[in-house]
Amino acid sequence: MRHAYHSPVLLSRHLFRVARLDRLDAVLAAIVIVLAALSAAVVFVPMLGGQHVEAGLDLVLDTFATVVALGVAVVAWVRYREIGAPVALFQASAFLVLAIASGASLLFIVGRLDVAFSDFGLNMPREAQPQITTAGHLMAAALLVCGAAVSLLGIRVRHHWLILLGPAVALLAIIQFASAWSPYVPPLSSVFILSNLPTWPNFQPVPPSPTSLGVWLHLVAGGLFVLAAELTRRHHRRTGAMGDGFLSVGLVFAAFGEFHTAFYPSTYGGLVSSGDILTVAFAVVLLIGIEAEVGATRAQLGQANETLGRLKDVEVRQAALEERTRLSRELHDGLAQDLWLAKLKIGRLSAISDLGPEARAVCDDLTGAIDAGLADARQAVMALRLGSEPALSLRELMANYVADFADRFGLRAEFECEGELPRLTPRAEAELLRIVQESLNNAIRHADATVVRVRACVLDSHLELVVGDNGCGFEPSAVREGCFGLASMQERALIIGGELTIDSRPQDGTRIRVSVPLGTGRRATVGEFGD
Repeated sequence: MRHAYHSPVLLSRHLFRVARLDRLDAVLAAIVIVLAALSAAVVFVPMLGGQHVEAGLDLVLDTFATVVALGVAVVAWVRYREIGAPVALFQASAFLVLAIASGASLLFIVGRLDVAFSDFGLNMPREAQPQITTAGHLMAAALLVCGAAVSLLGIRVRHHWLILLGPAVALLAIIQFASAWSPYVPPLSSVFILSNLPTWPNFQPVPPSPTSLGVWLHLVAGGLFVLAAELTRRHHRRTGAMGDGFLSVGLVFAAFGEFHTAFYPSTYGGLVSSGDILTVAFAVVLLIGIEAEVGATRAQLGQANETLGRLKDVEVRQAALEERTRLSRELHDGLAQDLWLAKLKIGRLSAISDLGPEARAVCDDLTGAIDAGLADARQAVMALRLGSEPALSLRELMANYVADFADRFGLRAEFECEGELPRLTPRAEAELLRIVQESLNNAIRHADATVVRVRACVLDSHLELVVGDNGCGFEPSAVREGCFGLASMQERALIIGGELTIDSRPQDGTRIRVSVPLGTGRRATVGEFGD
């Protein structure tokens, strides 16, 4: 049986994912150990305690928890709309419920700021507040469990609006019922007690103690959060989504928060419990997870854009190759054939016996002009076809062109290059071939050269191309304006970000040097794409 990870690249990716997931398991185990130790310290070290009077702090914590829960709900909903993951839909519904529960608790605190006994930094309890908060946490934990289970089992989800808004509407109904009928609902914690009643300045608030019902409900909620953390961890192991990894860590904090709240309820405004602190830690982990996922998404988008850019370069090069092939075919089948036909007609004309000397001279001139035109057309076809061969390297393109030029014109033309040359963009390679072509044409037409050497090399992150001949040479400063050949070579070098210099003196030959920086003229190859 063939192994599933026969590719080294796939195997390395699998090992990296396993290592990353094992790292998540280690983080979860460490957090559980630390939180268990802190919980034991709260129970057995009296000075730590699980409840503290901090006037106004609970208002800040509830506000923070409400904003974070609402933000996570929005992010999860957007994720569901983009990729259609059922787990994201249930997460959006769960955090919307948490936002409503935290918002209701916040409204209770704000609405009781002017209640009597506020000199102690506490506000009189409202029996509905713990019921609403507990109901919201139970519903959210159940939704998170359902969402992870549905995704792991591959169950198709329908009626997404009902899943998103149904629990939220149900919690709003619970809020209305609890607010109106709170005296008839079993309490989840003891009533507010004042000790030392005879002396007003010595009144001391006694923190509320949990009831049996409150303990069991919070323990159930904590257990559901633990189950949600485990299922989310499994979902992360399957998909590798970074957000699920952080969510599983945060759910551990939420579970311990429920366990603390079971024994240290914070029924009154101004009373902060260890469960409240762990709930805030849950929100902080979620914020870090959102930031990490955004960063990972941004990095993936950057890689995708880079890959698209490389693919675009390949597509542009392919289009350029096809266009150059078409042009070379049209030159060969069109212009070149027309020139040959004209040459044949002139040959027939010059063969007429009674043709005058002046007419014969004109025919000879026309024949020479047509031969020059045919040579130029053949050079153009050769350059286009050489540039359109994707299998040929730049070194081979240059060598073939120089060899063809030497065969056609009977000139000693040599090409020198040590090693392979880096591939450039199609435009850069084409312009370099045109510069070599123009230099060779000038050597045979104007310099009366017998030997031409073309040398190419890589020097200091630049591709250098030198074309030298043993011709008559010239004074570059004396070249008249409007000399098209030299001007066109300068323009071609500038187009590809290079620099062209001319070194020539009368009776001392000519050397044309082109330097192209590799950083601007490089092109992507298919091998650079990875998989």
